[in-house]
Amino acid sequence: MELTRQEFKERQQQQLVKEGSIAEALQYVKYKIAILSGKGGVGKTATTVNLAAALQNAGQRVGVFDADLHGPSVPKMLGIRKEAKLNGAFWLDPVVTDHGIKALSVALFWPGDMTPVMWRGQAKSRTIRQLLSAAKWGGLDYLLVDLPPGTGDEPIAILKSIPDLDGVIIVTTPQEVSTVVCSKAVNASMTLGANVLGLVENMSAYVCRDCGDTVYLFGKDKGRQLARMMEIPFLGSIPIDPLFSEAADAGIPVVNMHPDSLTATAFVQIAETLANQLPAKDVPEAPIEESKPCPGSGQQHHHGHDHDHGCGDGCNHPHHSHHDNH
Repeated sequence: MELTRQEFKERQQQQLVKEGSIAEALQYVKYKIAILSGKGGVGKTATTVNLAAALQNAGQRVGVFDADLHGPSVPKMLGIRKEAKLNGAFWLDPVVTDHGIKALSVALFWPGDMTPVMWRGQAKSRTIRQLLSAAKWGGLDYLLVDLPPGTGDEPIAILKSIPDLDGVIIVTTPQEVSTVVCSKAVNASMTLGANVLGLVENMSAYVCRDCGDTVYLFGKDKGRQLARMMEIPFLGSIPIDPLFSEAADAGIPVVNMHPDSLTATAFVQIAETLANQLPAKDVPEAPIEESKPCPGSGQQHHHGHDHDHGCGDGCNHPHHSHHDNH
């Protein structure tokens, strides 16, 4: 039977995912998990970086890939103030934070914080696949992928492009409007064949530090009820805590800045619950590699746009990924 153009593209993409450059780049990563929400403002990125910090503190090797192209905030919340480096001609070295977490985001090689990313559908999907295939993660126990809110181009590109994706974590808040929209994220994940590892409820309750009273500002147990209704695991609740916001603004995960806080304790418990439910898995050990400068230059090459690359006048190499055709 003759394939239509769309069916051919689908099969071609599936082959690239299974045997191509993305699989090669992620071959030394044990668990690959996407963090998704149905709507914005639920604290998904803060959940991602603190879950990463909790796993890192437990002795795991952790990386975070920021797939939110229009509003990348992972570098800010991890306190990263340097660029990702081009490794050789085609590879990117993720930035390593002070606490040892590897991170990669479009914000790490964009001209400035106030320069918007104004890309449309195919450009966004293509960029995500290029970054996935170009990153030199090395050996990781966990790669957490921070997705933008909703179920549009970027989440679909991630869920369809990462080979052997272990699953998706859904983040919601107790408000009914959030749980209703997040149910769509659960269904979208299942439709795309992704395993839903569980649901995290952020902003669950406020605990008064002086009197100890607990106040449910947005409703009680709505996240747990949604998980029960959707028949997915409930991973835990994260309280409303001023220390959480303070840590995010400071660029330090609250798990590291305030390790004795209720919020840090909640993240540690969620990380333990997640780790305990994942099946044992073996991946090849990553070889020891050194970052290489851009060909034609004796300097380390910083990947940027419309500014000095640091390559010198002798570097005429086009600064793009070798997977542009993907």
